[in-house]
Amino acid sequence: MLCKLVKRRCTRFGSIICNQLSDLSFIKRGPDAKSKPLPLFSEVGETLVPGLKSAGYGNYIHVTGQFYNHDPSLTRNIVMKVGKGFTRKVIMDAALSDSEIKILTNILVDSRECRHISPGEIDSVGSEDWNYGYVLGRTFSIFSSDDIILQQNAQNKDLMQLNSRPGFPIGQKIWLKDIENVFVDLSSRPWDSQTLGIRTLSDQITILRNDRKFDLEEVEEGDAEPSHEELRQIMINTEWIIKTAAQLVHVAKQNRFKNATIPLYVPRVVQADLNPWVAMRNSLWQNEIPDKLQDSQNDYIP
Repeated sequence: MLCKLVKRRCTRFGSIICNQLSDLSFIKRGPDAKSKPLPLFSEVGETLVPGLKSAGYGNYIHVTGQFYNHDPSLTRNIVMKVGKGFTRKVIMDAALSDSEIKILTNILVDSRECRHISPGEIDSVGSEDWNYGYVLGRTFSIFSSDDIILQQNAQNKDLMQLNSRPGFPIGQKIWLKDIENVFVDLSSRPWDSQTLGIRTLSDQITILRNDRKFDLEEVEEGDAEPSHEELRQIMINTEWIIKTAAQLVHVAKQNRFKNATIPLYVPRVVQADLNPWVAMRNSLWQNEIPDKLQDSQNDYIP
């Protein structure tokens, strides 16, 4: 039941925010405005059940994308079967309305082929290719398009394994009880490189780096303050990594005492007092995000 609840909450984030902001040309001028629209559920929905049967019994993930700008009332949904070595078979990649997401969820829950369904989100904006994602469910995991990056231990949920990978050759164990804070860093202007990491008493650990290019006009030398358009793009392009950081804070708090505080540090350009787009997004989140995740938001420290 918790898995189903979290899934519905996650999939509603993007669509509700998009609906609210579309009147401000937020979606129409998104970074993915020229990309090809995804198939509609009405076009590919009938292939879902045969696709599940063809893929067979196993573990599945159901992830949603960010800000589907081709139609703000729709949300990108991907269903994949995952196997050993993080092999993946995509069953469906389409744009769905809220009512269609409920239909999709019911099909997955009722399917005999789905041993377990993990909900989550990927970092794609619109219909662009994705680089990273996270899933919830029995455990919390962060993955790339190639492999699992960070995975919570199913037997001991206070332990996470950070896997080795190109650019990060050393894997290591992370005890959640040792996490002092979670942070998101951005490179200097034009802020096109993102870093997610954690700090313990003895170490600072980088979990991932993600390069996201901005579709912006060249900034004139000497411009000290970000433009309104830059702030809008920053909010869009950091959407997934901020959500993931908040999820990590929430997971790290689960085995702490009730009023434990784990700060989430983010750069000034994605703080609500400087960025009006972030302020607008945060106010919408407060009405949609589950109560337990709101506790994580409250740990945010400028």
